[in-house]
Amino acid sequence: MVEGPHPSTRDTPVTCGEPVEERTTQIEYIVSIVLRYGVLLSFLIILIGSLLLFLEGGRSVTVRLTGTPVPNRLDQVFADLLALRPRAIIDLGLMLLIATPVLRVAVSVIAFLVEDDLVYTAITLFVLAVLLTSFFLGAVE
Repeated sequence: MVEGPHPSTRDTPVTCGEPVEERTTQIEYIVSIVLRYGVLLSFLIILIGSLLLFLEGGRSVTVRLTGTPVPNRLDQVFADLLALRPRAIIDLGLMLLIATPVLRVAVSVIAFLVEDDLVYTAITLFVLAVLLTSFFLGAVE
């Protein structure tokens, strides 16, 4: 006697051996982890930089109302990081905070590719391209 599929799985689409709903939940969980830990890590980096700035008395910070924004070059930020300058540590935290949503979009591209959803993959790739282009075109020189 041959039986049909189990009633609870009969109507659930399956891709790569897992139900689509379960895979979607896993992808949403991964995206939420990227956002949660990206923001948490950037907060901790900014907090460490702020504490170091407080301990040194704020000597390394200049507030400018006009002129070139600081930092204006990534290589300068990384050079200052090697010197453990508090301002550079804070800048790193802010750059990570800005990069977190972009990373979320990149993870979404991978997720849509895994789900074989070509329409959302194309839309998300377009959004990622716009974000990355804005970073490179908006660079201060």
